[in-house]
Amino acid sequence: MYYGYNYVSGGSYLGSLASTLASFLFWALVIVGFAYLIRWSWDLAGQKFGQQKPAVDSFEIIKQRYARGEISREEYLSLKEDLSAL
Repeated sequence: MYYGYNYVSGGSYLGSLASTLASFLFWALVIVGFAYLIRWSWDLAGQKFGQQKPAVDSFEIIKQRYARGEISREEYLSLKEDLSAL
């Protein structure tokens, strides 16, 4: 005996769609969380083995010091030349 329930009538289509979207969202969050876990462990390993990048670029520091007037133009050019030799 058929009672007229199918995917279009009776709201079961919307329930199925909501279930599918919830499942997709769950797996997307699991994958993103796993990616962040890998990134975090990679950064932690870099700090442990001394492979961390410097926080500020050396050229930026001497540019800022020159802009504030802490060093003269000659000192700025000398430091810039010394850093470019590295």
